[in-house]
Amino acid sequence: MSSSISTLSTGVGNEDSHSSTSSTGCERASSLSTSMLRKSTDEEFSKEGLRKDLIPKHIAIILDGNRRWLKEQGKPLDYMPFFHINHLFADLCLKWGVSAATTFIYSYDNLQRGKSSGNLNSISILLQEANDLIFGQLERILEDNLENYIRKKIRVSLIGERKELPKSLQNVVKHVEEATSREPNAQLLDWRLAVCYAGTRDILQATRRFCEKAKAGLIEPNDIDAASFDLELSTAGTPTPELLIRTGGELRLSNYLIWPLALAEYYFLPIQAPEFTEAHFLDALRSFQQRDRNFGR
Repeated sequence: MSSSISTLSTGVGNEDSHSSTSSTGCERASSLSTSMLRKSTDEEFSKEGLRKDLIPKHIAIILDGNRRWLKEQGKPLDYMPFFHINHLFADLCLKWGVSAATTFIYSYDNLQRGKSSGNLNSISILLQEANDLIFGQLERILEDNLENYIRKKIRVSLIGERKELPKSLQNVVKHVEEATSREPNAQLLDWRLAVCYAGTRDILQATRRFCEKAKAGLIEPNDIDAASFDLELSTAGTPTPELLIRTGGELRLSNYLIWPLALAEYYFLPIQAPEFTEAHFLDALRSFQQRDRNFGR
């Protein structure tokens, strides 16, 4: 894979930017999420050392480390800090002119690990309880923020195996998707939530659909190219992500957007998800704009 990789070991970058966001992102997220955010001015772009014309159109993010952060704080399992920081990320995309964003909420692989195989044990029970908690809190936060999405012109949609979700959450997701897509030309941010999603599964399902079409005589094998394959993925309809940001210190994709991220730039942070701030977001943008993107050539 030819994508560039960058890691940040400490608070590197614009010192003024970091000092202005010294509180954790989690502490700042709720105030950002409930207010109408204005877009950054040309002067603010210049102050942060950013070029408006080089802002990525689509950023994907893996906000990893929520559980580790809670353990360090001596707190019980709670996904609300994780959801608040995801909303902060969406707000920052709006503020700095990013038109599409995808966030990794929950993987299909984790869901499968949480399902018992007929033999209930303490581990499977704990995993199922964690599944129930994240799905219940996701349902609540989507309901609570619907008016914010509409006011801020954020189109919210879900990619992944929605049939695996509790029925009540499926209903809420459908309602939020419909309510935030009524004026598609007026949306400022297309925000996709990857829930019960796995990149390899997405690729396999797309491949099966091509096989079925070929078997039915609808296409020839030579008709299949990268562009047509893109259209068969659940990620179709938005620009390919140009930048991936991951917190938590891990240097991997974790089966997330494997095909779409093939030529993206990667930016890894050693901080835990609830510690993510605007300063880290701006550092990632600066790193992206300093790279020589040759797209595998």
